[in-house]
Amino acid sequence: MDRRTLQMIQRGLVAAVSVVLALILIASFRNLLEPSGAVQPSPTTTSVAAQGDDDTTTTTSSTAPDSDLTEADATTTTVAVATPAICIDDPPEESEDTTVLRVFFPCGASDLATGGTYVYRAVPATDLVLTTTIREMTAGLEDEEAQLGFRTPLPTSADGAFQGVSIVDGTAYLEFGSDDIMPPGVATVEGAQVFLSTLNANVFQFSSISAVEYRLNGSCDAFWQRLGAEECNPITRSEWQSQLSS
Repeated sequence: MDRRTLQMIQRGLVAAVSVVLALILIASFRNLLEPSGAVQPSPTTTSVAAQGDDDTTTTTSSTAPDSDLTEADATTTTVAVATPAICIDDPPEESEDTTVLRVFFPCGASDLATGGTYVYRAVPATDLVLTTTIREMTAGLEDEEAQLGFRTPLPTSADGAFQGVSIVDGTAYLEFGSDDIMPPGVATVEGAQVFLSTLNANVFQFSSISAVEYRLNGSCDAFWQRLGAEECNPITRSEWQSQLSS
């Protein structure tokens, strides 16, 4: 075999080896970019179910898995969504046989009855509007009112605890006959504030009332001692108004 033939064979072998090496490098590079068996992440999707009777909304989130997760690892989360408080009650139609009262309760974000949130109650015609208003307050909320977002700090046992009211020189004296009027936690500062805000809003809506004294079994001291105070503390209209603005 002559020298020229050997050179041609050598060149062919070198070219073949070069091609093989190039193919190996390309295959290795592709494996680095696209490892075999890797789980491709799926896009995150979110669906919201219709609101249920319990005022909650179920949100189902399919989370994009990492490279070592599968579709079985998608998460589902239930998020409670509060029904927005409407806090507006439509007034009933008035007639000669009825008296329409405003009864104040807390509503919305505040636990206090601020004098701006009330429901309407149509009762048989009466001149005893303060007495009837307090009776309606202690009777609690109707279902439709609660659905509008109104709340009451008074226990259900409060219905019937109110005995009556007398007004002397602009001061109203409200009489309660039992501890049933007292809500749980009333002896705390916050509990007393919430409780009194509801009483005060209903009393001071009447412009003729300049002050109010609450009594338990005939004693103002006994009433306030249940609230954690030492003695009677009549509330004036100006004090109530300053509490609303603070």
